[in-house]
Amino acid sequence: MKKLAELLFIAIIAISCNAKKTDLEKYNIKGKVWKIQETSFKGDEKFGKYQIGDKNYYGHSLYIFNEIGNLIESQVLDSKAKPKDISKYTYNEDNLCKEISTLEDNELKSKQINSFQGQKLIEVKLFDKKGALENTYRYDYRGDVITHGKILNKLGKTVNTFENDISDEILNSQTVKDSINQVISVTKYKRNKNKDIIETLSIYSKDSAKYKYTFDYEYDKKSNWTKQYNFDKEGKIESIKVRNIVYYNDLKIVRNENDFIGMWFVIDNNNWFEFRKDKKYDSGSSDKITKSGNWELDIKQQILTLRANDPDDSEKYKYQFEGNQIIFFTINGEEDGRLEKR
Repeated sequence: MKKLAELLFIAIIAISCNAKKTDLEKYNIKGKVWKIQETSFKGDEKFGKYQIGDKNYYGHSLYIFNEIGNLIESQVLDSKAKPKDISKYTYNEDNLCKEISTLEDNELKSKQINSFQGQKLIEVKLFDKKGALENTYRYDYRGDVITHGKILNKLGKTVNTFENDISDEILNSQTVKDSINQVISVTKYKRNKNKDIIETLSIYSKDSAKYKYTFDYEYDKKSNWTKQYNFDKEGKIESIKVRNIVYYNDLKIVRNENDFIGMWFVIDNNNWFEFRKDKKYDSGSSDKITKSGNWELDIKQQILTLRANDPDDSEKYKYQFEGNQIIFFTINGEEDGRLEKR
């Protein structure tokens, strides 16, 4: 299944691999985006509403884009938002991604080399950390979209092929076959009016097994999704993915006291803060309040003061907003933690 997932991922991303579209456009992201952090949580339903549960151990990512909209770095994050591996993207003079290097613990883990014919991606070679070829992906086009492709092993033998059913540069379905041209699986996709996937149905020929997953979304003012609700084949909420989207012009926005008001959650644990309009705050873990007091804001210096009821617990931080997150720094400028509004 892992190999098929890798094949599907490259096929979807490569549907329109010419320089006419930026990576933001290929990922269906609007606006001038700098960073996107995705965090996966367990999902629950209470009183008719979907609730964010504990953080999952997997499914966390960070994407960084340059000012023209191309991906320059992606990270797989652990449950504490620390990078497990980092992929860096290198572009040629035609603004096409020619190489992706993936690092783990600052050491090369793998490398992807892309080959182009004009502005079309026609071949991808994947190498391990020692520089040995692992797999090769080759693509065939109709116009500017990939309709067929195949994956070869290190000996150059075809192990899988795929066919894409595409209309208006949107992938409707994908058929994956084995080395003797027998169908392994057919996966169909449905999308909403924002062109985000709301249903996948995969049918495996060997045992006629069917895997159906559905999705729902919440969006920001630019029509980029900020919450993705993932449902299992019975239609029950399974997980909720939360996106923190940072736009380039966010850094120019002056934040005021109203931007602090509400519930905030610590990124890497179950602690929370609630800032209220009456300038009082509570903080705690799960359903327990462990600290209370008053909060003050120096907008000019960008300093937040938390005056706890116990003076020994009072704290002072510099702060900076990134999308739906507040980054806290010590007065000396060292990052001390992050809060996220969900």
